[in-house]
Amino acid sequence: MDGGRSLNRIYSDTVRKMCIDPSRIKPSNTTVKGVIPGIEAHCLGTPTLEVVFGSPDNFRNEDLISDIVPFCSGYHALPGRTTFARFNVVHHYTYLKLKMLGPKGVITVNGNMECSLRTEEHRAALVAEVQTGMEGPKYQPAVKAREESK
Repeated sequence: MDGGRSLNRIYSDTVRKMCIDPSRIKPSNTTVKGVIPGIEAHCLGTPTLEVVFGSPDNFRNEDLISDIVPFCSGYHALPGRTTFARFNVVHHYTYLKLKMLGPKGVITVNGNMECSLRTEEHRAALVAEVQTGMEGPKYQPAVKAREESK
């Protein structure tokens, strides 16, 4: 859940694992900032994917546009505010739950605290690795901008 951002993000390795037909991916001019502090990246494209929440007897589905981001992550994708608005989701970060109205009642999507903590630890390690590698000239403008913003 990323209710702070408007982008629906899907990671490039997830797209590769899903074997999405490249003809379904449209070009993108979107630049992503803030995923890794001090680094910006250009999205690799925007596929339209069917997103489904619920069970076979009570579900909601919508076609959503996602931006493919060229980062590694413990997540497969992160829905943003646009997804929450489209599904009229009520989210509760503390309990890792999403709730939305389905055709036969409330649909509840439960998160997993252990998995979330492992994923966050993995993400923090990736950020540290990237920031450690930012000593080269390629990253100096980003490092300088980050230091000036402190």
